[in-house]
Amino acid sequence: MIRKLYVFLFICLAVLLSPLSSGVELLSRQKADISVEVKGEAENCGIYTLPPYSTLADLLQLIRLSENADTSMLNYNTVLKDNDVINIPARSEVRRVSINTATLEELMSLPQIGQVTAQRIIDYRNSHGFFQQLEDIKAVKGIGDKTFEKIRDLICL
Repeated sequence: MIRKLYVFLFICLAVLLSPLSSGVELLSRQKADISVEVKGEAENCGIYTLPPYSTLADLLQLIRLSENADTSMLNYNTVLKDNDVINIPARSEVRRVSINTATLEELMSLPQIGQVTAQRIIDYRNSHGFFQQLEDIKAVKGIGDKTFEKIRDLICL
């Protein structure tokens, strides 16, 4: 009887301790960093490696912006995801709306984009991450080829 109790306790102890070692293995298997590409008005465009849950503000501390960079439309609190592409726009007379960072109101300033479609754009980028190309916005319900052609020159990443 005592021998069975020792075997039972040994098995319980083994079961209790095994998640600790497998938990360490799971942590070591998780991707430690994310990669984000910077394009546009930065003097040092390229791919940057950042810790998970880094923000756009964290990334901007690593790059040198050109004199022509326009960061007024960027949301510094945006949490970056692996493989995001950040395009730093140039200052221009025509204000482009960033489909990656624009507010509901800014998106609604675009032709053919009402409140429902603007909210769909925000919901899409929140669930899928930043748009990688302008054409990716056509994946949002309500934005087809005709609407895209009307807004193409008014939007940026």
